[in-house]
Amino acid sequence: MAKKLLVAVLVGILACPPTASAAIKDGSVCKKFGQVQSSNSNKFVCTKVGKRLLWKAISKPAPAVVKPTSFANLEANYKGIPESVWSDAKKLFDRPLSTPIKVIVEKGPTTQILYSYSEIEYGISRANQLGANFPQQSKFSVIAFNYQDRDWAKTRLNTFESPFTLNDTFADQVSVACSSETECENAFGNISIDSGLITQASPGVPNYTSRSVSTTRSHYAHEATHTIQKSIYKKYGLKKFSIPCWFSEGQPQVVGQTSASENLASYTMNRRNWLRPPLRGLPDFSEASINKFFDLQHQQPCDAATRQHIYDIGFIAVEALVAIGGISSTFDVLDKYSSGMSFDQAFEKVYGISWANAKPILARVVSKQYLEAN
Repeated sequence: MAKKLLVAVLVGILACPPTASAAIKDGSVCKKFGQVQSSNSNKFVCTKVGKRLLWKAISKPAPAVVKPTSFANLEANYKGIPESVWSDAKKLFDRPLSTPIKVIVEKGPTTQILYSYSEIEYGISRANQLGANFPQQSKFSVIAFNYQDRDWAKTRLNTFESPFTLNDTFADQVSVACSSETECENAFGNISIDSGLITQASPGVPNYTSRSVSTTRSHYAHEATHTIQKSIYKKYGLKKFSIPCWFSEGQPQVVGQTSASENLASYTMNRRNWLRPPLRGLPDFSEASINKFFDLQHQQPCDAATRQHIYDIGFIAVEALVAIGGISSTFDVLDKYSSGMSFDQAFEKVYGISWANAKPILARVVSKQYLEAN
């Protein structure tokens, strides 16, 4: 009897082989809290969600971003540039201004400013925080005008005196900033003899357009950076200045884009737009083209055909310098240049490499980022 029963059991087992365990899915029910199990090459952990035990996929940690620290590892670690730049900017933003700024906004009789004056102050303040270790202004005059108010702006700007020998007076710059009703969005950041800031025209000032808060903040931080540049020149008694155009506008672009950002994610998004510009005077964004751009925009007067790229390629180039030495390093270059060094001598003093040797590395790093974005 026992033998017959054993045989029957064995036959039953052989006839009904055990079924394979079902594949685990994220969110499916599990039985033992903390149990870890693999399924379809993925790992899952049994987690308590409310009163239920559910499988939760274990995500792999994102690889750590390695930040560049010098030209020796800039090319290898170029993907860490944005994080390095934002990290440096954040430290400076966390420090309060030693001297509060005062901004006086004057606008033409028919001019409307389509954003809050507080955004003007915000952008200028952020630039001053990033240039805190260098000469800067605490009082700013903003002269805002539309196309109809150009004569008013010229008359008003003729009352300001510059400490420099200018090819174009403040009043002359009005026609450049606002050449027509549809081309009236440009601006100039200057300092007057009594150290005030003059922004002659700016995005959002004309009646026909409106800009985002981020763009407004970025714009005024950009123009305020020009006032820091010129305050450094004034410190050393310079009457004229001639620095590479890619650096002259690339540096304010870095300050402007970081100043308009709230965190690393927003900075990364802001800079992304500048990596997709239309080509102007260059055949492509290859290493050879970027090298050509540096040559054309390194000595003034700068090439007119490729000049617009000083705002985008110049930005990404100076951004790489900031990643290596911090934002203060770019102001340090200007300080050493203004003290009597050539720009190339000042560059080598700050970054420990000659411009001739740095240029091809920088060209490759800039080119890679543009080619990836486009």
